[in-house]
Amino acid sequence: MNLLAKREHEVPATLEKVFPGVDELIRTMFGRMIEPGAGLLRGSIFDSRWETEVGETEVTVKISCPGCRRSEFELDITGDFLNFKLHRCEEDSKPEAGRHFVFRERSCAEYEECIKLPVPVKGAAATAKYADGVVTVNIPRDLQTPEPPRTIKIKCDK
Repeated sequence: MNLLAKREHEVPATLEKVFPGVDELIRTMFGRMIEPGAGLLRGSIFDSRWETEVGETEVTVKISCPGCRRSEFELDITGDFLNFKLHRCEEDSKPEAGRHFVFRERSCAEYEECIKLPVPVKGAAATAKYADGVVTVNIPRDLQTPEPPRTIKIKCDK
């Protein structure tokens, strides 16, 4: 069905001429078409829930990740971006001796988010902690005054 819709709720004009009402039929049967990669993991622990608080001396970012372990996170700060990665793999680590399994369930998932920080920061001095299902990242602000914009006049040879 994704081949029929180029954009959200848009059906090629030739198809609409041959099958009048096909756009409405597709919307009725399948609801809103989802673009690839948009919201595929929503509604799970990988739902992107974060809040950014800008203070006088530091920026605090809180990311909600209930039920995860500290070893599953990877954070890195590049310029004014906080890159957050989570890799989670659940498996029963205590197999019972003498039992043969025909079917065994294991779940693995990865989530990555890139958060644009609203002010310049000193990423090398950042600290992070994980408590009560929330990752809290404290990043000191870069309080150096930026250079004012400069106007450059262009000379013309004539």
